[in-house]
Amino acid sequence: MTFFPKISFQHEVEEYLTKMFRNNELITALGTQEAESKYQSLLSHLSHPPGFTTVRVNTHLASVKHVKKLLFEEIQKQFKGLCVPVLEHPKLQDILLIPVIGPSLTYFRFSLYHN
Repeated sequence: MTFFPKISFQHEVEEYLTKMFRNNELITALGTQEAESKYQSLLSHLSHPPGFTTVRVNTHLASVKHVKKLLFEEIQKQFKGLCVPVLEHPKLQDILLIPVIGPSLTYFRFSLYHN
């Protein structure tokens, strides 16, 4: 089991999120318990590192394949001996994904379905 500490926000951010998830309209639509559950789920997700670093390629300046090759080479230079793939997003043609090495289940889940 992994442990991620409770995320803390600046006062203004916490106030904004509280207004968004604990307002009367949302509570009326979902119920108090469901609204609170969604708020806690958001806080949990925000406290976890992302599964991927996302790179958007400006295809007017370079091709996706070229940028993919450059990124792969740079990662190899910086992290010798570590093979980190640069993946093309399956639906967004100008997006590249670089798996984050760390305590995230997203990469594990992604690899289960895409290998």
